[in-house]
Amino acid sequence: MGPAGRSAGENQPGEGTMPVTGGQTVFANLRARILSGELPARATLRETALAQELGVSRTPVREALRRLDEAGLVEFVPNRGATVVEWTSEQIRETYFLRAALESRAAGLAAARIEPADLDRLAVLIEAMEEFVCATDDAGIDRLAVLNAEFHRIIVAASGSSQLLILTGSVGRAPMMARLFRRDAAAFRAGSNHQHRDILTALRSGDALWAEVAMRCHILAARNAVAVQGAGAIVGSGPHDAADAPPL
Repeated sequence: MGPAGRSAGENQPGEGTMPVTGGQTVFANLRARILSGELPARATLRETALAQELGVSRTPVREALRRLDEAGLVEFVPNRGATVVEWTSEQIRETYFLRAALESRAAGLAAARIEPADLDRLAVLIEAMEEFVCATDDAGIDRLAVLNAEFHRIIVAASGSSQLLILTGSVGRAPMMARLFRRDAAAFRAGSNHQHRDILTALRSGDALWAEVAMRCHILAARNAVAVQGAGAIVGSGPHDAADAPPL
């Protein structure tokens, strides 16, 4: 992706198009690109350009932009259309507080409800993440983020609370500083995956309070790491200046 302010949909030579259909798929595509920093802060997202790039009509693009606006990832500026918003480090820290409250509650409920197959799946994900905690390439770190998101999704789903599913989805995963997540952060990522093991142990025990505390500590540890690494910074200013946020 080019410098901040480049309109989405302006492919560089040799870039292919991504054939996607439906507002949900377009939303997921754009959301991931915003959170990764590929679509930087202040970038203008134009319906026509995005529809051409993604191979869809303008209707699903319009729906996706509306959902991104509701999620606080874009804002509509008069005479410009949708623009990717900037996140301050304070806004990101507040998002971690919200996630800590929601996901710790989900973990507590899940401790009494989670199925053995889901526990086994969490264990597999932890081992899969271990392979990438020391990764330095974008592909490896992106894979780690996908596995991490699936780990947290399973726990929230296992809570059996439709409200928590909706609320955690609306809070989402804020962008975070790449200095923390992408470059010199192997020790942080390894520690975070160790915390995943603690969460799994608590869930296997069926102890709701232990599971809640383990999840809360996990998320707040990531918040504190962001506070140390990115105090006062504006997040999402360019490609790979942000990444899908931990907790890992």
